[in-house]
Amino acid sequence: MAALALLGALSAACERAPLYAPTGTTIRLTANTQVLAINGTAEITASVLEPGGYAVQNGTMVTFTTSLGTVVPTEVGTTDGRATVVFKAGTQAGTAVIHAYSGANSTTGSTTTGTGGATTTTGTGVTIVVGAAAVNTLVLTASPSSLSQLGGTSLITATVYDANNNALPGVLVAFSTDQGTLAPVSAVTSASGQAQTSLSTTQAATVTATVGAKSGTVKVGSNAVPAVTITGPATTPTVGVSANFTLTVAAGSGAAPIRSVVVYFGDGLSTSLGAATGTITVPHVYLAADQYTITATATDSIGQSTTAAVPVTVFPAVPFTVTVNPSTLTAVINVTTVAFTATPNAGAPAVTSYTWDFGDGILQSTGATPLVSHLYTAVPNGQATQQVLVTVTATGGGRTGYGSCIVTVTR
Repeated sequence: MAALALLGALSAACERAPLYAPTGTTIRLTANTQVLAINGTAEITASVLEPGGYAVQNGTMVTFTTSLGTVVPTEVGTTDGRATVVFKAGTQAGTAVIHAYSGANSTTGSTTTGTGGATTTTGTGVTIVVGAAAVNTLVLTASPSSLSQLGGTSLITATVYDANNNALPGVLVAFSTDQGTLAPVSAVTSASGQAQTSLSTTQAATVTATVGAKSGTVKVGSNAVPAVTITGPATTPTVGVSANFTLTVAAGSGAAPIRSVVVYFGDGLSTSLGAATGTITVPHVYLAADQYTITATATDSIGQSTTAAVPVTVFPAVPFTVTVNPSTLTAVINVTTVAFTATPNAGAPAVTSYTWDFGDGILQSTGATPLVSHLYTAVPNGQATQQVLVTVTATGGGRTGYGSCIVTVTR
């Protein structure tokens, strides 16, 4: 009985003992990817074949090792000569060298250092490049590629590729600039391998993106804005009198041409000068006394605008003088038809209405016509001869002018 019990114990112990591959077995690893993002995962499969090329017995234990990250589980039994585990890259960039062994058998391979410090293996193990270590190409773009000198924002996009020109997600990209500011200063690439930041600047800038040992740059230009100045009239303007403003307009140095110039007079009125450049005189008549701010805005063909302004005080209208010719004359009643001409003085507004008082009780309006004729039919006050005052009132541009002459009326 004791012998039987000992035999049973030995049999149970054998059943519990791990099963390892016999000597001479070949172990070869394959991975479903050679490149991973930070915290990425990959499937690692070990093919385990006995010397005759047959699959090892099911349940043969295979142990996995890695120089970077972790393998889960670290030991697993075979099924039909294959054992599969999951490699977890973790948060550290670099190259993971993964091997496996069972009993006295292991994968073969030696490590070598390639371009950019990347580690590779030769033999039956596998290597997986993780994070920034996998970067082969870094492409940097800016949209728009130039900004106004007045300031603006350009979207900077870094696209990261591996050696097979596949986009790399999960890679940290650091950004820097020699002008302006960036927000954010670092970003992780998306599923499409892109990381973005925004550049704000008033000057030409060079933005640099860095991923591990790789870097790239993109230039963002600066567009000169239009130049515009405006000068008020040499003399203080008054209501109804044309005031002349002087503009000087030029495109920015080496920049886009002028597309439009608009002057706003501050009284609700404006005038468009089109694509004007150089020195331009712009007249304007104010109809009310007040303080105004006149602005001129020049816009170039890419939409950049510059505005200049000047204040002006407009004084109330002052009467102007009208000369009536002839200044003196004699009219015989019912015989002499006399003609009068009204001439406003220099600087007067455009007259829109003349009203005449002939001194004999007769009034006549001639509109904007400065000429009028009149026939006296009686001597005022019943006298044989009488001098009368002929007056004219002229209006225009919010101002009023007056003139007069003497007529001797006789029988």
